[in-house]
Amino acid sequence: MRELEAKLIVPDEGTFAALAAARRIGRLRVEPRGQRLQQDTYVDTRCLRLFRAGYACRLRHVEHRAFAALKGLGGAAGPLHEREEVELEIDNPSIGALLRMPEPPGSLVRRIAAGEPVVPLFIVVTWRRLAAVSDGPRECFEMALDRARFFGPRGELHLLEVELESLDGDRALLESAAADLRREHGLTASGLSKFERGLRWAGIVAAQ
Repeated sequence: MRELEAKLIVPDEGTFAALAAARRIGRLRVEPRGQRLQQDTYVDTRCLRLFRAGYACRLRHVEHRAFAALKGLGGAAGPLHEREEVELEIDNPSIGALLRMPEPPGSLVRRIAAGEPVVPLFIVVTWRRLAAVSDGPRECFEMALDRARFFGPRGELHLLEVELESLDGDRALLESAAADLRREHGLTASGLSKFERGLRWAGIVAAQ
């Protein structure tokens, strides 16, 4: 599956609260869809075979469900991120469950790891507010307002971020909505995924 989304940094708590209360983005309607707590563990081999092959691997635990995802890296242009993604539900959010999968992402991780142990790199715990964004009768985006905490060798990192994920691949509408959010709320484009941000924060890779 090809994922297309806009990622924007929220500068402060006041702006975060304003976004949580917003019911419009320009002409688009915003309808709250609840909140959830999710924990993401990013994994790779010690010599970063997945990263060097152009992938991020994530194990997600949300409510009573678990998911394994493999995402392509790069593809960011301003706030817009476009990348390939494979995600499937698994029994539990563990490396063992990932590596037992007969299909991708597990089979692809095994092939790229080439026998090297897969280990956790860092954890991101996110309190996520969800909303549906509609253009008239058409639901066009899923909006996620994230309060994220990164846990790793260097302690903790806090991040406030909003994501708009396109449901139909309409790039022009996504660019317009991202521009409206930046103008109305003073947001800035995020050129990094959470995985890329975590790698730099943890000192696993150097900032470019």
